[in-house]
Amino acid sequence: MKQCYCFILFILLLAPFLYSQHDHDIEDDVLFKSESAKYRLLSAYFAERTTARKDIDVTYYRLNIRIADQKGFVRGDVTTHVIVRDSVLTEVIFDLVNALTVDSAFVDGNKTTVTSTPQTITLALPKTYQQGETIITHIYYKGNPPYAGLGSYSDVTASDMTRWVYTLSEPYGARDWWPCIDHPTDKADSVDIWITCDQQLIGVTNGTLVETVLNDDGTKTYKWQHRYPIASYLVSVTIGNFSSFSDWYKYSPTDSLEIVNYVLSNIGSTSPSYRSNAALTVKMMEIFFSMFGPYPFIKEKYGHAQFGWSGGMEHQTLTSLGSKSFTERTIAHELVHQWFGDMITCRTWPDLWLNEGFAQYFEAVYRERMYGTSDYWSLMSGRLSNAKTATGTLYVQDTANVSNLFAGSRVYNKGASVLHMLRHVLGDSLFFASIYAYANDPKLQYATAATADFQFWCEQVSGRDLDWFFNQWVFGEKYPKYTYSYSVDSTVGGYLAHVHIKQTTGTTNPAFFTMPIDVKFSAAGWDTTVTLFNNAADQSFNVLLSHRATSMALDPNEWILRDATFSPAGVNLASVPHTFELQQNYPNPFNPTTTIPFTLGVSGFASLKIYDVLGREVATLVNEEAEAGDHAVQWNASAVPAGVYIYRLQFGSVTQSRKMVLVR
Repeated sequence: MKQCYCFILFILLLAPFLYSQHDHDIEDDVLFKSESAKYRLLSAYFAERTTARKDIDVTYYRLNIRIADQKGFVRGDVTTHVIVRDSVLTEVIFDLVNALTVDSAFVDGNKTTVTSTPQTITLALPKTYQQGETIITHIYYKGNPPYAGLGSYSDVTASDMTRWVYTLSEPYGARDWWPCIDHPTDKADSVDIWITCDQQLIGVTNGTLVETVLNDDGTKTYKWQHRYPIASYLVSVTIGNFSSFSDWYKYSPTDSLEIVNYVLSNIGSTSPSYRSNAALTVKMMEIFFSMFGPYPFIKEKYGHAQFGWSGGMEHQTLTSLGSKSFTERTIAHELVHQWFGDMITCRTWPDLWLNEGFAQYFEAVYRERMYGTSDYWSLMSGRLSNAKTATGTLYVQDTANVSNLFAGSRVYNKGASVLHMLRHVLGDSLFFASIYAYANDPKLQYATAATADFQFWCEQVSGRDLDWFFNQWVFGEKYPKYTYSYSVDSTVGGYLAHVHIKQTTGTTNPAFFTMPIDVKFSAAGWDTTVTLFNNAADQSFNVLLSHRATSMALDPNEWILRDATFSPAGVNLASVPHTFELQQNYPNPFNPTTTIPFTLGVSGFASLKIYDVLGREVATLVNEEAEAGDHAVQWNASAVPAGVYIYRLQFGSVTQSRKMVLVR
């Protein structure tokens, strides 16, 4: 067993140097293999470590860390300000592995006793603190962080034989090298990070460098401050014999943001395009600003620091990149994280797709905005294909198995695929408006979010109930495998296409996927695309066409994570006419009466209902057989409060919805 473990460590040590290709699939493969390797290593010695602390709220850290002694050894002290959230508190618990020793600890200036477990330390309080009181702790510690060179803290020798130190704490590794609350829920409002190292080295981290001090013992102290909320796993320290270069993002006529890069001298040999790729960050900032709003940490900096892993890590304001990862796509991916992951952090690890799925998807949207739609589709086609291999739900229940969190097909590519599908369900205008609203929610900015928060904004902006979408794609598993067929008959006014769609999922969660499906009919010199709302495992539709279709394609543009097989045999359909058009109500906004017009192409059973934005039915206006032709129904809304309402017409198996506004 020991021999096997050493072999695994040897392979992991080589991982940053094993991959050199840079096409779309290989570049993703490098990222996923690198990240999953790191986290498999961590999970080998961590059990479940995701419990949030509810008794205190951290408001400030000052991390003073000295990395100037023997290799692999850390000495430091951390000052922490916390607010008491419990009614009474008699002790404070921090996360810190017992490989590190606490020399002494103080509470509000008074020395206190410390007890430890393998993963935590407990400080006894000198008195009982009441809810709302502030406690200031000061902890002095030292030791060799575990798995140095492979885990969350690395202390290695660079190619020029100088010392090279870097950290990567996601998800549970901050406690490996400093005492903190190691959970994304509890963000400190601000941090100061002081790094003491040999004078010939440069120590970089989050935020702004405010002072550099030359010490009498041949060391130098770099004092950085970061005045934005930050999760502990996004705090990093990187030390090396760096050179630096900068670009500038001009975000107003009079203001610019420095984009600074710290690299080792040999980076050009492994990443020849590192400089030109880094310069593209300015254009990326402009594109993401248009979608998400201003760069979240605009008063400080952004940049990249070279570290020893392949892939990248979105440390707040200073992303860490491997030498071969100064690529356009990886730089874009990590920059997206500054909004989704850093400014808005997943509240708990099961919702990690809100970090990684967003970065993976908007990397593709960046390509679309920069180079055109063909680049977007090329990238997303591969990601949809990979997402089909995902195991489990997008919401990761088992976070003790850390490799689940960083499974490329599941959290990254299925997460990206869900956003891709949601874009088509809502349409571009509503989708990007929803993303912007989510990114600019003052309750979520510089805080944390769950899937329900993102769903809320999608529903608020679109005026639609999206439970069906999120339940099946985030909290369900697998994907639909469609089999479809069609036939065409002549009818009054044109041709009637009989469409039959069956699906299997291979799971009961869900037993079938509800989705609007684009169906394209074609003939010589003619085609048309209609959208059918498929909400059953076995379903038939009739579509009135102006031409006799000679071919049919289901989801021709690949907007759905699916398989689709055409099967012309065995078409035996029950005719359910449903051609119709639901029109905008008038007047709109209205008070208190409005008219809702709709047109039926053929006679059939129609249902017209009104819902509020929470999806609750408030009125039924039509629920009966209706004749073909134009219809107009009035609604008197005197009995309901002002607000946004959705009216929905179902005809046969298809529904259409629109939004209206009641004012007072």
